[in-house]
Amino acid sequence: MPFEEGHKPVRRRPISEAVKRLEAGRKGAGKIESKAQLKHILANANRGETAERNVALIWFLFGSLTRIGETCRLLVKDVFTKSGKLKSIFRIRADYTKTNQSRDCALVLKQQRQAVLAWRDRRIRDKAMLSVDGSYGGLNGDSPLFLARSGKRWVTLSFNVKKYQTQDGQKETLVCSSMENYVRNLFKSCGFKQGSSHSGRKSTASLLSDAGVDYDVIQMAIGHVSDDMTDTYIIPDPQRLTDALNNLYKSVPPLGIK
Repeated sequence: MPFEEGHKPVRRRPISEAVKRLEAGRKGAGKIESKAQLKHILANANRGETAERNVALIWFLFGSLTRIGETCRLLVKDVFTKSGKLKSIFRIRADYTKTNQSRDCALVLKQQRQAVLAWRDRRIRDKAMLSVDGSYGGLNGDSPLFLARSGKRWVTLSFNVKKYQTQDGQKETLVCSSMENYVRNLFKSCGFKQGSSHSGRKSTASLLSDAGVDYDVIQMAIGHVSDDMTDTYIIPDPQRLTDALNNLYKSVPPLGIK
């Protein structure tokens, strides 16, 4: 689903239905109670040997509204151009998703961009899967964006197959259990008992709605797909999403509470 002004993509759920579902905080993943809670989460993520990675990962969940499994499968070249520039819009490939539906996601939040660059710099310092010619900001473009720590080395994340039942039968998707567990435990340690790896999507969509942001901008942010029905409409100017996200989290420091 490209973010192109004037493009008319097919939506699988009316905007209002998607937002109402995301605002239903009583079921499934919870949403953060306040931006202060997000500050606390970021401050706790910014600790230890994997701090830069963790902070960047959390910002993807809240800034790009990606799912944890999709985020962990991103490659360096998905978010960096070959010349080393950080993209503003990146594509979640269909094979990254449990719905097998590709979509575009925003990478426009200032704190998130700062966190990604800090993680890039950490990888360069640690010589973790670098490019031979300095392309992609110094990182190997075909390497995973996010890595696991094994002793003093950075290695690729491990994935396992998860089966789930749909109305069309049983399907499979790849999940990164270690990162799902990390995010869940991080949230719980910060008093966010209902928190899960899906809470970033739900929280940001709900906060944008509470702030009076138009539903079409929220729909552009979440890229939600459902089999219930189809809704076709014109994608708004991506600058509206850029402004909305940066206005929403302008009081949250990139690394949480100092």
